[in-house]
Amino acid sequence: MRTGGVGVALLAPVLALALAAAAPAAAQQGSAPLRVTVDGRAVVVTGPSGYCVDRAGSAEGPAGAFVLLGSCAALGGGRARPEGTPAVLTASVTPGGSGAGLDATQFPALARHFASEAGRAALSRSGDADSVTLAEALSVGDVLYLRLVDRSAGGAQRVEPEYWRAILVLRGRMVTLSVLSHADRPLPPGAARPLLEAFVARMRAANPIRAAN
Repeated sequence: MRTGGVGVALLAPVLALALAAAAPAAAQQGSAPLRVTVDGRAVVVTGPSGYCVDRAGSAEGPAGAFVLLGSCAALGGGRARPEGTPAVLTASVTPGGSGAGLDATQFPALARHFASEAGRAALSRSGDADSVTLAEALSVGDVLYLRLVDRSAGGAQRVEPEYWRAILVLRGRMVTLSVLSHADRPLPPGAARPLLEAFVARMRAANPIRAAN
């Protein structure tokens, strides 16, 4: 994968997140599920213990799927409560073979892209590159972790400017996972990244590599 194509490939999950956040909320039906399947049932989206899918805040379209997760207790989807202060979790899944060729060797190029003006504009909730700072980028195995600060408006949900995002490939799809902190109930210092790592682990367990036929 060429560096020039990295930004284009990653725009899909970012745009899917932005479009979903701007879309009208669908009617909530029944209790919130622990998991949903997207992209033709190819990928399962599920969160750490205590988190359920907010169907009213989730959407799927040609550009991919955006899934919003929150406290099961708040959404009426189960008895379990998240450990500690609940956060806002998001998952963006791009369709088809969007993750083809993406591995740890591409992470330095990805980090450079996200530090650039074009990359920061793509990450910004308002599209303004000046509102976003890439505070940290590190790779752990085949996952790229980003610590970002987005000072633009947070949309319907008020969230803290700083948040963590993970980029990985599951079943050939590029998957972007995020952990955001409620502005009125912020996560304790240092809690966001471990929660994101737990989110990554749950997603991997729910989407094991399929054996070749």
